[in-house]
Amino acid sequence: MKTLIFLSKAYEEVEALTVVDYLRRAGIHIDMVATEGSLDTVGAHGIQIKADKLLEDIAGEDYAMMILPGGMGGTEALAANPRVLALLRDQFVRPKGYIASICASPLVLNRAGIAQQIHGTCYPGLEGEVGFLAYEKEALVVHDKDHRVITSPGPATALYFALEIIEVLKGRQTRDQVAAGLLLPRLEGNLAKA
Repeated sequence: MKTLIFLSKAYEEVEALTVVDYLRRAGIHIDMVATEGSLDTVGAHGIQIKADKLLEDIAGEDYAMMILPGGMGGTEALAANPRVLALLRDQFVRPKGYIASICASPLVLNRAGIAQQIHGTCYPGLEGEVGFLAYEKEALVVHDKDHRVITSPGPATALYFALEIIEVLKGRQTRDQVAAGLLLPRLEGNLAKA
């Protein structure tokens, strides 16, 4: 089972790296795919990340899930990339293909003609531009099971976004094992006491 995350220019690093780190902890293969013609990418906060593959290198590859990090610059670049939009449209109609999108990146789903068909969430204030069929304002993660699309609103929810991806791909037990290794139950327990 393979997944990919698109890295364009000025993506939100915490959203991208949280997903990559957590999925790899879960034993899920994830390719970081650069969309700007170089493996050397730079996020919105100047963090440099070397991608695994270029967009042109993945032709014919079969991915269980395609993931989009947010960040307005990265979102705009992905939304303007015809190849990315075509890959997302193809993934959306595949019988078992999943898409996951966080923060501003549901704007890319809008451009691809997907957002209008799903229940989802996004960075607050962008919901009007995204144009979801149904918008979940307070949700940390929305999993539209009918259309196999996962969305989440922003950097602070990236850990729950990544854990939902793990649960979808490898089950609740693996999700809980990763969460335990990260000490998430302890954090949530302390927050509940506060």
